[in-house]
Amino acid sequence: MSDKTGEITLLLGPDTIETQCMETIKQARNAGHALAALIALQAFITATIHPSQRLTPAYEAVKAVVEKHMAEIRMRVLADNAEALAGAMRQRNRQEIAHIHAALSRNGFWQAAQQAIGLLNATDFASAAAWAAVWCRDAKELAQAASGFPDALDFKKAGIAATEYAAMTEISNYFADISRQTEK
Repeated sequence: MSDKTGEITLLLGPDTIETQCMETIKQARNAGHALAALIALQAFITATIHPSQRLTPAYEAVKAVVEKHMAEIRMRVLADNAEALAGAMRQRNRQEIAHIHAALSRNGFWQAAQQAIGLLNATDFASAAAWAAVWCRDAKELAQAASGFPDALDFKKAGIAATEYAAMTEISNYFADISRQTEK
């Protein structure tokens, strides 16, 4: 219903927002898109709610429903990325590791890597850890040689994508950290 100021009033409650969240998730292409849509929904509600209703039980109930769905979808996104990362580690696929690294926040990548490493059996763990460490060492040596200056790296001249080096360095560090923890 429109009033004289050209504004509309939305009626949201826990049941209506539950339905909207479920529909949003169902229509999304994948978990990442569902999460983005839920974040947009949350931002829309926060931006359009009348200030006098911000601290009401009704608003808190609506907010809790959206946050519940966002937490569930975040876990699904994390699990999907962990599985993809574990596969990339087994296949020694630097490009896929870099792609996942770029798509996630630093903390998100750390969480996905921890889960992914946990999905590896002992043989895959040892093989992937050794591969990552050797690749990082070799890439750094190539970049140092390409730069022509001591203690400087030139990944471009060395033909190495800096994004791959960053992702692989983090993965190698995670493997090393886990190896040190298990030795204690």
